[in-house]
Amino acid sequence: MLLIWILALLSVVVLSWAQEWRTELRLAANFRDDRQCHHLAEAGIYYALAKLKEARITELQRHPLESMDTITAPQPWIGDQRPHLLELPGGKVEVRVADEAGKINLNQAEPQMLKRLLEILGFPAARLPVMVDSILDWRSPDPQTRPFGAKSAYYLSLDPPYPAKDGRFDTVEELAWVRGFSSNAEPLRLSAFFTVQNVNRQINLNTAPQEVLLAMGLPPDLATTLIQEREVAPLQSQDVISRLAGDPNLQEMLPFITFKSSTFFSILATGMINNREGALHTIKVVVKMMDQGDEPWKFLYWADDYPG
Repeated sequence: MLLIWILALLSVVVLSWAQEWRTELRLAANFRDDRQCHHLAEAGIYYALAKLKEARITELQRHPLESMDTITAPQPWIGDQRPHLLELPGGKVEVRVADEAGKINLNQAEPQMLKRLLEILGFPAARLPVMVDSILDWRSPDPQTRPFGAKSAYYLSLDPPYPAKDGRFDTVEELAWVRGFSSNAEPLRLSAFFTVQNVNRQINLNTAPQEVLLAMGLPPDLATTLIQEREVAPLQSQDVISRLAGDPNLQEMLPFITFKSSTFFSILATGMINNREGALHTIKVVVKMMDQGDEPWKFLYWADDYPG
């Protein structure tokens, strides 16, 4: 009987060790996969930067009075957020590049534009006043609270408590701290349509998503037409401005549009291992492309293991 008890005890110990070894091996494999996906995503970031530099040079060299009859193929890396799938050894990476001038400036947008964009994106009408007023209160140093907004008194009552920013947004993801935004997923989604970079108030019609064009006040049929046209050739200012100027309701939009990209871009790269479901790693960066000097670009923001 003693021998049987000893064998049983040894069996339990061995099985326990085996379980721990399996767990350690699984953790090591997951770490290895994550590192491989990380390197794939990082390769996608730098590949996109090289293509952006190439596109930037092409755009700067384009003659400003280029004939409207000349059909120029659209540059695939202009920053319109279309997905680019790159096949690399051992895996692949999906890259999306966004020209920040194709987005609405979160620190400058008027309340009506904020409301229109949130409404177009499908947020419930009952939440819109709270979301808009809270954005305005968060970015404003004015101590006065708007009717549906919030200042530090509200945020300090939360668990955990924190003060209101009362200043400019540093990232779009900062919206997760603002009243009215119920989950971290909402700011991540909104980062495709909002920017905090110093791109003034002009929006690039060659890179803006349809939701942004609609939030600007463009009629849906015209927004769709412009997107279809820019798929064939970059929009030319002479043609589009003449169409907008012909409509009294759209004339006030003219000072707020541009047809050239900014120097600010965000890049979202997700590395994936071939035949390994669930193994992925996403990196998001924001860069400023440098047109002069020895430095081709400057990193303003780098978020490793970005949700998405």
